[in-house]
Amino acid sequence: MTCRPKLASRPSSPGFTLVELLLVILLSAFLITGMVQIVSAASSSFRLQDNQAEVMENGRHAIATISRLVRQAGFSPEPWNAFYSRQGLTAETADRVSNRSDRLVLRSWSDTNCFDNQNPVVDEGGEPAFYLRESLFDLNGNHDLAHTCRYGPNESAFVTQINHQGLVRNVDSFQALYGEDTVGDGQVDQWVKGGEWAAADRVVAVRIGLLLRGSDPVVEAISRSFAVLDQPYTPSADGRVRQLFLFTSTIRGSGG
Repeated sequence: MTCRPKLASRPSSPGFTLVELLLVILLSAFLITGMVQIVSAASSSFRLQDNQAEVMENGRHAIATISRLVRQAGFSPEPWNAFYSRQGLTAETADRVSNRSDRLVLRSWSDTNCFDNQNPVVDEGGEPAFYLRESLFDLNGNHDLAHTCRYGPNESAFVTQINHQGLVRNVDSFQALYGEDTVGDGQVDQWVKGGEWAAADRVVAVRIGLLLRGSDPVVEAISRSFAVLDQPYTPSADGRVRQLFLFTSTIRGSGG
């Protein structure tokens, strides 16, 4: 009778017990949850910074554009010449044209048009001729600070080159006050609303208030009120970043 050799038994694999497997799954879930929270926090921080940068850039753009035109308002290339009127603010300048907006209208003589291109019409000396340039600012229905610009040899021959075009997005409130020189010393003696000055040519400075907001809800949705110059404004609690910009520009053109 032949005896067959016995096969050596293999050692059993240790493997995972059910408890160990559940522990691994639980730890993996904690790690994944932590990673999701880190990614979510980083994304929220990025969106917040992006919206803050957007608001600041829009504010800088508005300040630079309006300040430049305020400084030029009333400019005349020949102050002694009655042909070049010295009107810096027009009668269209008004307070509260809507519950969110005033209207500012600036006028000056300029040899460049609304796009800052030199006038193709030349004067007797062969230089670009000076035409009237008028800029109007208010808010449109899309919450944009809108810009309208007209250019022409005189008021009756104006050509509208920019027609209520959005200059700055996401503006909650646009307000303006006007510094009037009542004694003729070139200094501001009182601040008045649009159209309430004794004489437009005595306005030597413009003070602007702009309340801007970001595009996305990125902060806690709480209600907050702002004083935009002479007007209080309480926006909806929509979780958007908001920044109030206040600045004053001198009408240098009024001095010649």
